[in-house]
Amino acid sequence: MDNGPKFDSKKFQCPYCRLVAQQTWLNNYQLSSIVFDIYNHLYLNYRSKVTDYQQTTIRDFLSTANSHFPIDLNSFLARDLAIATCASCSHYSLWVDKKMVFPRGLPVDPPNDDLNEQIKSLYNEASEIFLDSPRGATALLRLALQMLLKQIGKEGKDINNDIKELVESGLSPKIQKALYLLRVVGNNAVHPGQINLDDNSEVALKLFKILNVIADEIITKPKEIDTLYNDVLPTETKGHIAKRDGKKD
Repeated sequence: MDNGPKFDSKKFQCPYCRLVAQQTWLNNYQLSSIVFDIYNHLYLNYRSKVTDYQQTTIRDFLSTANSHFPIDLNSFLARDLAIATCASCSHYSLWVDKKMVFPRGLPVDPPNDDLNEQIKSLYNEASEIFLDSPRGATALLRLALQMLLKQIGKEGKDINNDIKELVESGLSPKIQKALYLLRVVGNNAVHPGQINLDDNSEVALKLFKILNVIADEIITKPKEIDTLYNDVLPTETKGHIAKRDGKKD
């Protein structure tokens, strides 16, 4: 399920606290109504109780203000402006023409900790420009994939060849699909293709998760298994296993 920020959505992933939380919306019409309620309460409301016949002009003014003030005030406010406030952290996001313009960063999961710093930097840069250019963000993620393959010992020049070598080494079919998905969509960002990323930004958004899934499967999990193997098994046992398999410990 996509919990990314959407205009007028009652709940989405907050770009600040990153929790999927309730959002309270405020647009120009609601703002003008609130301002009038405050104005009426502070300055006008008490006069509505005046009954002296000499105050007829005041009562007429109050009636006119009540019906026209919100409309007139609304004409001074930006019609395409809206604010969403997060119920979890109380931070707000600013929207213009149904698009989030502040904050600029995209509320995606952080990059996998086992990625090298250069790849993490590309990932974070992609999240920062995603709202302005889904295609540009996708191109950066494709480059991050290329560098990820290089991090695990592949050449990193031809993604297809690198994936082929991984498949021959017993790569999971699901991760193979994930690799090809990121490569194909990334190619569409660099070269004209059948996927219009600017019109289908949700596809591009999912690539952040795909990159982390790939890193988790081919870097993090093997690393965790190696650590457990080395920490848990006695040295003598590891020696027997290595001897049986014809390998040096």
